[in-house]
Amino acid sequence: MITRLVSQAAVIGVAATIALAAPASAAAKPTIKGPSEVKGYAQFTLTGTADPGTTVQLYETAYVFGVGDLQPADDWEHGGGPVTAKADTAGKFSITRWLDSGFYFQVRQGAVKSDPIIVKSRIAVTFWVTSPANGQLVANGSVSPAQPGLKVHIQKKAADGTFATVRSIETISQDDGQSAGFATTFTGLAHGEHTYRAIVDGDTSNAVLGATSESHATHVTGVGQTGPATGTVIFSRIQYDAPGTDSGSNGSLNTEFFKLKNTTKANINLNGWTVRDQQNIVYKFPSLTLRAGSELLVHSGKGTTTAINRYWGRAGKNGYVWNNSGETAYLRTAANKQIDTCKWTKVSPGTTNC
Repeated sequence: MITRLVSQAAVIGVAATIALAAPASAAAKPTIKGPSEVKGYAQFTLTGTADPGTTVQLYETAYVFGVGDLQPADDWEHGGGPVTAKADTAGKFSITRWLDSGFYFQVRQGAVKSDPIIVKSRIAVTFWVTSPANGQLVANGSVSPAQPGLKVHIQKKAADGTFATVRSIETISQDDGQSAGFATTFTGLAHGEHTYRAIVDGDTSNAVLGATSESHATHVTGVGQTGPATGTVIFSRIQYDAPGTDSGSNGSLNTEFFKLKNTTKANINLNGWTVRDQQNIVYKFPSLTLRAGSELLVHSGKGTTTAINRYWGRAGKNGYVWNNSGETAYLRTAANKQIDTCKWTKVSPGTTNC
């Protein structure tokens, strides 16, 4: 009896020794990866690895607060709470987030932490220029993410193709509280085409990287001038004889048209400009920008306006505008300055390239 009890104790002791010698495997250190930068206020994806089937939790903090301030990320897109992801059978996971400045990110699998990473924010800048009055040019822009107080350098293109800063301003928050932009006005400019761009400085304290906009040009009417120079916009084609029988149908009327072309490298606003024939039938343009080098058709009938097609809105057999046997079309600015004419003197071939 004593021998048997000793034997049992010995077995129990061996089992206990084995249990102590082979504890459960510790969790592997998770990893996290992301893009080095994200342009504008945009959604991006973080990826990483963890033990298959386990759940990781995301921690984050704005770059300005430092890596020591990492806090549980809030799932604000889905009503709040922690941001988590489950590793698949291969141990891979992904998490989507939005970025409005530079951020530190880390994932934790229980008490085991990944190395933190930094994702920086690159400014996306939108820039455009307009000429609202003689000798004036307004440079406008917006930035994303909406960062007020960023330095903006407005640069003008010189004749040799180089750019030089002509004014420095700052971005300001807009009334909606969700965006930031900038605007400045130049006056006393000479007549002709003017090209500008904007360089937006970054903010190193927030890991926000700067950006340079595309360059944009516009035609400026000089002080004392009455409008764009002759030939800046031309008649490139007129279909003065609608093909087939002049039935007065809308389809027939729309095969009669005139086409304008912007011959410059700058956008031109046609607001108030007119096209007329010798009988003083007039088409008046609304506020409409004819982009540099582009063309626009105006059909005599009715239709749905598109980027390159507009409609006079005429109807019936009296809706045809152009005299087949010959006449002259006139293009004038809102100030009644003549910019171009197109003349033809014969019925055939029914169209002219002016």
